[in-house]
Amino acid sequence: MEDNTSHNQTAEHSPASDLQFNLLTDSMPQQVWTASPDGKLTYINSQARAFFGKTSQELLGIAWLDVIHPDDKQQCVETWTYALETGTLYEVEFRLANNQGVYKWHLGRALPVKEKGEIVKWIGTNTDIDERKRNEQSKDEFISIASHELKTPLTTAKAYIQLYERMQTGIADKPASFIQKAGQSILKLEKLVNDLLDVSKINAGKLMYNVEAFWFDEMLDDVIESVQNTAPQHRIIIEQTAHIEYKGDKLRIEQVVNNLLNNAIKYSPGKDRVIVRCEVHQENIVVSVQDLGIGIAPEHLGNLFNRFYRLDNTVTRFEGLGLGLYIASEIVKRHNGSFWIESEPGVGSTFYFLLPVNGKIELKEYENTKTSYKANFIEIVYNQSEHRIEANWLGYQNYDSVKKGCLHMLDILRDNHCDRVLNDNTYVIGNWSEAVDWGGEVWFPAMENAGLKYFAWIYSPSTFSRMSAEKSIDIAVGNLITRFFTEKEEADNWLKSLDQ
Repeated sequence: MEDNTSHNQTAEHSPASDLQFNLLTDSMPQQVWTASPDGKLTYINSQARAFFGKTSQELLGIAWLDVIHPDDKQQCVETWTYALETGTLYEVEFRLANNQGVYKWHLGRALPVKEKGEIVKWIGTNTDIDERKRNEQSKDEFISIASHELKTPLTTAKAYIQLYERMQTGIADKPASFIQKAGQSILKLEKLVNDLLDVSKINAGKLMYNVEAFWFDEMLDDVIESVQNTAPQHRIIIEQTAHIEYKGDKLRIEQVVNNLLNNAIKYSPGKDRVIVRCEVHQENIVVSVQDLGIGIAPEHLGNLFNRFYRLDNTVTRFEGLGLGLYIASEIVKRHNGSFWIESEPGVGSTFYFLLPVNGKIELKEYENTKTSYKANFIEIVYNQSEHRIEANWLGYQNYDSVKKGCLHMLDILRDNHCDRVLNDNTYVIGNWSEAVDWGGEVWFPAMENAGLKYFAWIYSPSTFSRMSAEKSIDIAVGNLITRFFTEKEEADNWLKSLDQ
């Protein structure tokens, strides 16, 4: 990149031009940096500061190889050295550790800025490609798994049919047994193909839903009975049920329950119980399926509803393409519901799904003033003595409730000119992940523009709610200072300490 601007026009990095450059790079979604001709960093934008959780001074002084994944260091060094020596484009994919020590894939690119043929600086970016890389990995794993899963029942069916053809004499029930096993293999293949077709229809928005009224508890009993007949080694126990009429696609909801029951059985080898509960809570049907099996490590939970994701990616341990939970979650979403999991490795997992009784979660307002807002899903108040907003979220949340509550919080913050929020999720249940992107990309910047500087966030005991909270902060843009707490007293003390 050759700079042909005259000396008088550039004004040797005037404060005005530096400010304009900083504002421009801070508005970009990528990490932006500049370096001297020998490669020493001279500037880091706000995206990089937020990713690493450090100030500019701290970042300019760190050893960059310390935050690059050990497997990527050599390639990064060699590529950067070559670019410095030749003055050519620097481009490399590598993993960077964020402020929580989690590695994220990035595409690093840099160009030299030249004056009169000499390099005077480098301008570079780090673009987050973590999701793309993970999707590529999932596709590769899926191809391997699909090849195995589709081939196995075909091979088995073929073998039994060949045996049958060779048997002209012998025990009379042997041919029937072979045909039965061949039929079972074909049924497995049919299910795999149907799952693939469902995913294709979901992606194209063409999965059909036939809405009808049915008794939910009767549907649940029928599915449990059907699965129980195929899995005599497990007892499926109904500990709680609710006699309620529901309007939705009965066959698709049966598919969800069937998937959860079979999943619980599959991942609890050596155990003999699966526990089902169904209740109506806050005008929502909430179903849970609990197993006493292998459990799920925290790092896997957020990926379970992705296409092709499997808890164990070896092709030999558990059957399936990793499509079942993805399909089930999409069916529940189309019914305006939500899905979440609580799990502990070695203890077991409980899968939940929620369906609004009336087809949509009802948001009821009780009070709306410049200093307070009260509804059946949130209570917000301006605490005058502490000069802060206090928000107490209640029960099950979704995109609509999160957005509505957050916008009222924004109004009260503006009206009362305060710079801090105590955000209490203690009583939040379930999963509100569909609102994460809006919260991080839209609401938090709006709150910061309105004067917010400090945000104390009290975790929900629900794992998926905690994950949603952390993700919304990860993608938020700006200089807002956020701290997570498990106790309200700790959050309160932190906010008070800011004035000392």
